[in-house]
Amino acid sequence: MQEQKYHNYSTEDFLNDPAFIRSVRYGEELEFWEEFEKGAAQNSAYQTAKKELAFIYTAKRIDLPAGFEAGILADIDASIDRQERKKSSVRKLYIAISSAAAILALFGISLWLFNATVTIQTAYGEKKTVTLPDGSQVVLNANSSIDYPMLWTLTKKRSVQLKGEAYFKVVHLNHDPKNISAADRFRVSTAHLRIEVLGTEFNVKDRNQQSKVVLSNGSVQVASVNSGNSFILKPSQMAIETPNERLKVVQTNIASERAWIEGNMFMQKTTVREILQELEDVYGQRVKLSDPKMADVTIDGSVSFKSKESVLFVLSNILQTRMVKEGDTVLMMSK
Repeated sequence: MQEQKYHNYSTEDFLNDPAFIRSVRYGEELEFWEEFEKGAAQNSAYQTAKKELAFIYTAKRIDLPAGFEAGILADIDASIDRQERKKSSVRKLYIAISSAAAILALFGISLWLFNATVTIQTAYGEKKTVTLPDGSQVVLNANSSIDYPMLWTLTKKRSVQLKGEAYFKVVHLNHDPKNISAADRFRVSTAHLRIEVLGTEFNVKDRNQQSKVVLSNGSVQVASVNSGNSFILKPSQMAIETPNERLKVVQTNIASERAWIEGNMFMQKTTVREILQELEDVYGQRVKLSDPKMADVTIDGSVSFKSKESVLFVLSNILQTRMVKEGDTVLMMSK
């Protein structure tokens, strides 16, 4: 095993590491972990992860705070006869109370662990590639976030919550189509859609009350949270839902829909209004137009989205405007 990588682990990393989990649960690779622990005395992430798993797998009795026992005995002794028989009863009561406290603490920590999630998010203008515990990859667009279970391996839940936009490359685990387990299924949830796959590549976008899923290869099932409509997509198909239209399937251009990964935006009769909305979603940049009719101008071609400056420059030239800064807002005025 590579010891060096563990020195940089967070608590969440340890809790998702199969080798570490097996060492705590089954005592595997004890020589390696004993040697690692000698140099990890000050590694709070390691110590915390080990303690939390120990609570779950060994159910060791939790030490109560100093003075807790004396306090309980003193309070009870003050109100009962101090005969030996009574003291014996008090001790039995204390044992029952402390055991109950340990069980409650164990239950609370276990409940927290099994419901805890890892959150990864991007800022305006930032993209990030994330490798999930099962090896699946997620490319997060700017101003987006995903959440997934901290104990991904133990809970056997391949599930991700998405806000914003992301491209998924899902690892295929199932090798028997006739026997698909819950652990084989990969699920993505947004505010408006539920997506389920076994292994495939697809793009998901959920912004400004518009939700869409574009399939690159494989197959994917998409269901609407609002209407309950459900479809199985084929490559080059897009499932889309808006406030005015129920979930439906249309043909689309895969390269166009995933162009953002390379920092571009492909347009086909795309309105300036749509481009400005994308600019605000990705960079947080608000733009006002001096003439509202400019918003309905349509553009074909490609615009670089590698920087907000490049987008503003292209739009300004197409619309023949000059730009004026008003605080955090850019005003485009006709020349």
